[in-house]
Amino acid sequence: MLKTLQSLFFPDEPASEARREMRVDAAVAILLMEVARADFDIADEELAVIRRTLVEDFDMSETDADDLVQHAAAEVDDSTGFFFPFVRLLNERLDPAAKCRVVETLWRVAYADAGKHHLEESTIRQISDLLYVSHSDFIRARVRAEEAAGSRGGPQ
Repeated sequence: MLKTLQSLFFPDEPASEARREMRVDAAVAILLMEVARADFDIADEELAVIRRTLVEDFDMSETDADDLVQHAAAEVDDSTGFFFPFVRLLNERLDPAAKCRVVETLWRVAYADAGKHHLEESTIRQISDLLYVSHSDFIRARVRAEEAAGSRGGPQ
């Protein structure tokens, strides 16, 4: 699993000489995948939200986004609640507004399929707390995601 992580974050370097530099886009992808799998069912709609986020927010090509989604899915499948290093990276690299956008995107994944599951909400709450996002910003992010799901005619 460590080699998979290192190849995801440090693709050009051998595992033994890996830089201490992680990629924000990979960390976000893994957290999004954690939410998608929280209810033990990763829906196509959830994967679509994750891909769209990577393409739009990180200016990735569709192919690169698909590759990163596959790597993130494999990483999440091999782990058990192993998202703390990724949260730490985001705390180091993102400002408070960007962290709120991450939380909103987590909510968008939760609302992408048949509506939020209590395990998805719990995962988002844990990540939000670890990102030091205030409760009011956590709620605002949830409301925006819920409204976006409703305006698309999607599940609520």
